[in-house]
Amino acid sequence: MYKRQTLLLLLFVYKNGMCINSQYRDYYYTYAIFLFTMLLSAVFSGDVVQGVKKWVDLWIWRWMPFVIITVVVSSFIKARAILLSSLIGISVGFVTIMFQGFMGATRAAGFFGHPMTFAGYLCIFLPILLVCFLQKDILDKYRYVSGIAFLFGCIALFFNGTRGAWIALAPTIFLVIVYYMLQNKKYAAIGLAFLVITSSCLVNNDRFVKRIHSITNIKTDQSNMERLLMWDSAYNMFRDHPVLGVGLGQYTYNYQRKYISPFAKEPRLTHAHSNYMQMLAENGIVGFLGFIVLIGYIIKSNIKCFFYDKCPYSLMIACSTVALMIQGFTEYNFGNSAVMKVYWLVLGCLLVMKAHSSKSNDIK
Repeated sequence: MYKRQTLLLLLFVYKNGMCINSQYRDYYYTYAIFLFTMLLSAVFSGDVVQGVKKWVDLWIWRWMPFVIITVVVSSFIKARAILLSSLIGISVGFVTIMFQGFMGATRAAGFFGHPMTFAGYLCIFLPILLVCFLQKDILDKYRYVSGIAFLFGCIALFFNGTRGAWIALAPTIFLVIVYYMLQNKKYAAIGLAFLVITSSCLVNNDRFVKRIHSITNIKTDQSNMERLLMWDSAYNMFRDHPVLGVGLGQYTYNYQRKYISPFAKEPRLTHAHSNYMQMLAENGIVGFLGFIVLIGYIIKSNIKCFFYDKCPYSLMIACSTVALMIQGFTEYNFGNSAVMKVYWLVLGCLLVMKAHSSKSNDIK
C-alpha cells in the first residue's frame, strides 16, 4: 500500500515535467489495447469487484515502472544509471546462485524466493549483458565487466536448473553471438571459443545431461506430467468459455474446484504454468489476442528497428522479450509480479536510451 502511495506522490511531484516522447506512444496505445481486453474479462468474470481489483493489481501497478521511466526520466545518463544499477544488482544475484550451486543446491534460487523467478531475471538480463559486452560503444572500456557478469550469469543459469530458461536462452544467446561473429573476426574467435568450451563442459556434465533428457520425459517426470494435465484443464476452460474465458482472477477457483484432472497430484496450483494457456483459460480469445498484440508489437518493432538502424538497444529489447516469452511456454512469468516489474523497468530504460541514440544518429 505504501509503495502505491509513494508512486502517486512521485507522479504528482513531477507532474509539470511529464511528457510522453512520441517514440513511446505506440507502446502506450498497444498496452491500452491489452488493458481493454483484460478489463472486459474482469468485468464479465462473474465477480466484478474481484476482477477489477485483479486487473488493477496485475496490469496497472506492475506496469508503473515503465510509466515512471518513460514519463519522468528524459536523460540518457539517468536511464543508463538505472539500468546499470539493475545489472549490478542482478550480478550480485549471479554470485549468490553460484555460491549455492557450488554448495550443492540442485535448484538454486538465490535470495529471490523461487528458482523460476530468478530464471525470469536471467531471461531478461543475460541478452542485455551479452550485447553490452559485444557492442563496443555502450560501456566503452567497462564492457569487459559486463562480459564477466555474463559468464557468471551463464554459470548461475546452470545452477538455477530451470529448463524453460535453458530452452529460451540457448537459441537467443546463440543467435546474438552468431550475429556479432559475422560482423567481426575477433568476435568470431571469441564466440567460437565460448560455444565450444560451453558445449564441451555441458555435454560431459551428468547433472546437465539428465536434466536435458527429462525435458522429453512425459511418462515418469512429475513436473512434465503435471504441466500437461494443467494445460489440458486450461484448454477445457477455454473450450467452455471461448470468448472471455472464465474471468480475470478466476483461474484458481475454476481449476481447483471444477476443471482439475483426477490424475493431478498437485491440486493446489494457482496458475497454468504457461502464459499462453493462462491467457486462453482466464481471458479467452479476446484476452489472448490482446496479449499477442502487445508482445508481438514489442518484438516486431524492435527487430525491425535493429535491422534498419542497427540500434543495440532494440536488439536488447527484442532478445530479452523473446527469451522471456519462450520461457513463458512453460511458466506463467507474465503474471509474476517481481519479474514483470523488472521487465517493464528495463524496457523503459532501454527505450529512453534508444530514443536518445536515434537523435544522435539524426544529428550525425
